[in-house]
Amino acid sequence: MTHETGETPLSGDVDLVRDCASPAARGRPRSEAASQAILSAVLELIAAHGSISDVSVDAVAERSGVSKATIYRRWSSKEELVATAVDSIKSTPDFPLPHTSVRDDLLALGRNIRTSFTDKERKVLKCMMFESTANPDFKRHHDRFIERRRSFIKEVFRLGVERGELRDDIDLDLAVAMFMSPLLTIIVYQNYPDLHTEGIVERVVDNLLLGLGR
Repeated sequence: MTHETGETPLSGDVDLVRDCASPAARGRPRSEAASQAILSAVLELIAAHGSISDVSVDAVAERSGVSKATIYRRWSSKEELVATAVDSIKSTPDFPLPHTSVRDDLLALGRNIRTSFTDKERKVLKCMMFESTANPDFKRHHDRFIERRRSFIKEVFRLGVERGELRDDIDLDLAVAMFMSPLLTIIVYQNYPDLHTEGIVERVVDNLLLGLGR
């Protein structure tokens, strides 16, 4: 498959190295501003359409003001591009956790979820949830990103076991799901509106720790 410049879309680390070594790219760092414009355009289009499948690379190029070739030099497919854009609003928290207790760490993470998403970003995340069930290519790229976040939260529970705060027989992966799923369902996807109260993070964390604590 070729694009408007006749270039072949890049795929994987080998192609990334080849792109960086090309005469056009050698000695010229990639523009962070262009990348941010592309990702912002993706998120705006998803929110406007209410669907990921209706967003095209052509539309992203037009909205961001860059060429399709520029987009394909950074991402190998639409699915990878969209997964990167979604990850930019669901990325691993960049603030330090207190590590004073499992509860303190989980409260910090949960409160970040409660306060960090705009209405537009919530729309995007809802679309992401539906697209993940219908598009295996998107799910594959998105799962790669989400694994980093799961590992970040899993470490909180692992430290809790190590410090003796939690039982040593708990399923760490299940603990991560039990923490994240209700918060995303209530706060981000906005189901169960009666539960979406000021103290929902504390309620979720404390109920979870009732079952996991020693």
